[in-house]
Amino acid sequence: WVSAEGQVYAGFDDAVHLLDPFPIPDSWPRYWSVDFGYTNPFVLQCWAEDPDGRLYLYREIYRTRRTVDEHAATILDHVTTGDGTWREPRPAAVVCDHDAEGRAVLERELNLDTTPAHKAVTEGIQAVQGRLKVAGDGKPRLFLFKDAVVERDPELVEAKRPVCTADEIGGYVWARDRDGRERDQVEKNDDHGMDAKRYLVAHLDLAEKNEV
Repeated sequence: WVSAEGQVYAGFDDAVHLLDPFPIPDSWPRYWSVDFGYTNPFVLQCWAEDPDGRLYLYREIYRTRRTVDEHAATILDHVTTGDGTWREPRPAAVVCDHDAEGRAVLERELNLDTTPAHKAVTEGIQAVQGRLKVAGDGKPRLFLFKDAVVERDPELVEAKRPVCTADEIGGYVWARDRDGRERDQVEKNDDHGMDAKRYLVAHLDLAEKNEV
């Protein structure tokens, strides 16, 4: 995916932020973030947090033209056995877009509570940008596993659109006015993984502001 001019996450570096998958210890807390969609992709991101507070996107559903209950069944196939036993820790939070019907169906089908996302775009973007910076230990505070998506959407492949969150990053850009100057808004194209990622980071890093 070719990077566009005016990237929002210009600090993202494949060599730094994309990792080969590795076994995640059960002691690491898990978080899920969701951006609802049907014609546009439904995105579920499964994150793990290491003892130093770094986040790892280790599994992702990124799919169009399926209902929320169908997505819930796919999710359960990946996290539970046939008898309903969980294969991995239950998420400490399921942070969702504010679709009331979608949240209700997800809660019913997964038997999990959901949390409405903190959706302030500029604040959330700044929080994500902060996590992408390499810290004093030589590592950023946010990573994506390579090939985290569980299933490639054939319609998106055919349309040459992103098929996962990592594909969106290079084209996630600031909007421009008629004079070509960047505005304090992002272009709303192929940003569903970007939204879900922002929801989770805002939930963890802007919690105090949320409470206020």
